[in-house]
Amino acid sequence: MAETYPIFSLLAALLLAAPAGLNPYLPLLMAAAMARFSNFYHPVPPLTFLGETWFLILAAALFLANTLLDKYYRPGESFVVPPAQRDRRLWVGAFHDLGQMLLGPAVGALLAGATSRFFPSPWILVAPMLGALAAGLVYAGKRALRRRLATRWGVFSNMLLSVFEDVVVVALCLAGLLLMR
Repeated sequence: MAETYPIFSLLAALLLAAPAGLNPYLPLLMAAAMARFSNFYHPVPPLTFLGETWFLILAAALFLANTLLDKYYRPGESFVVPPAQRDRRLWVGAFHDLGQMLLGPAVGALLAGATSRFFPSPWILVAPMLGALAAGLVYAGKRALRRRLATRWGVFSNMLLSVFEDVVVVALCLAGLLLMR
């Protein structure tokens, strides 16, 4: 369908890129697995490394680390403590936050650039810029909402919010991948 209507290619790219603001590594892992193990998803030629085994292993390792850390740390929790007063737990949280803040838009740009066939070749950077913008906006919304809601429902509220975010990421990525067909 994306080949028939080019706008569907752009929409599919944004549906893969935007959830990278919630969990940067799950859309990356899904796209890498689809590119490696199926004929369903083909990244554009300069970004075909998405389907290689080494990249799939890297995405899986990052996803596992993020899954464990995201259930434990609230976004922005460790940034409110001055660096001199942070213990080991807060330093790990700070690096996790920094990784999500920087890698979310980067992964969004990578996935949008690898998926979109909407723009002509002189405009090759427009799709990655749109992907980075979409992922960055989603991350900003996630951080603001999660800080407010993470203590509202008790001890496990941050974990429940993180699981809900992962479910939303899977649904949006599947919608983007199905739209490409």
